[in-house]
Amino acid sequence: MAKKKICVIATGGTIASRPTENGLMPALTGEDILDLVPEIRALADVSCAQLLQLDSSNLLPQHWQSMARTIAVAIGQYDGFIVTHGTDTMAYSSAALWYMLQHVPCPVVFTGSQLPAGVPGSDAEQNLLTAFHAVLSGRPGVYLAFGGRILFGNSARKLCTRQLAAFGTIQKPEAGTYAGGRLVWNVPAVKPAGKFRLRDQLDTKVGVLKLVPGLPPKMLKLFVDEGFHALIVEGYGMGGIPDQESPLDFLPTLAYARDNGCLIVCTTQCVYDGADLDHYEMGVRAQRLGVIPGGDLCTEALLPRLMLLLAETRDAAYIRGQLAKER
Repeated sequence: MAKKKICVIATGGTIASRPTENGLMPALTGEDILDLVPEIRALADVSCAQLLQLDSSNLLPQHWQSMARTIAVAIGQYDGFIVTHGTDTMAYSSAALWYMLQHVPCPVVFTGSQLPAGVPGSDAEQNLLTAFHAVLSGRPGVYLAFGGRILFGNSARKLCTRQLAAFGTIQKPEAGTYAGGRLVWNVPAVKPAGKFRLRDQLDTKVGVLKLVPGLPPKMLKLFVDEGFHALIVEGYGMGGIPDQESPLDFLPTLAYARDNGCLIVCTTQCVYDGADLDHYEMGVRAQRLGVIPGGDLCTEALLPRLMLLLAETRDAAYIRGQLAKER
């Protein structure tokens, strides 16, 4: 039986890094990385595409477009795709492709490592094997494989800067695990609900503002005055924003944003349980001024989701409805 054809799309990151006088920098190609894990070529017929060679802190939304377009062009030529990526923004990229590769008919799995490939104690080999076994399973969708866990692409968040099990899942169960050479899926497979569609247009005028005690409302106004089309506000608890009971009342500035065409989407700084603007008075008042609840999505998923929606429409009611469907 012929081996499955897998395409590895290399983008740089720690997994590809080597020491320099200025610290770690991406240097290895995708082929170099695979050569360090010879077991992989025995598993599949592997091709490499060197798309980028960047520390992931330098990635931009345009790079999400490049990744998505590269995969879209090759759909049908391969049985699945692996994207090697830096850990710092991998959750943003996996979430972006979760939405950009609508009804993707094959597996797309992001992975990387906390330590460079080939150095003693590196997690690169194990993470690559996890990603390859996830892809070879044939289960369609966008995933992130790391630390023996396989996470849904729009639910991942980097929680640790040093621990090898760096990523956790937000508001969803782990899709699967890989340990001892055995892959176990924890949830049933879901077939694509329609024909594959590349959604590659992004409105990048979307910002994020984290509230802290004492932050003046004019900080939100700055985004509006800079022409941002939407702003994700990371509020307190269930999404709380200071109201008329505070000398730093944000409600007038929320009205200013609405009147000047800037959508405000409010999420939570808490890791789990999502935002609920119906629970407290300040959330109800904020919604009356046009604020949209971010619901269950974490910021890493909300950002690309909003960029895609805004590229298609600026209709606040439609966007509210789409975000309300997210689970």
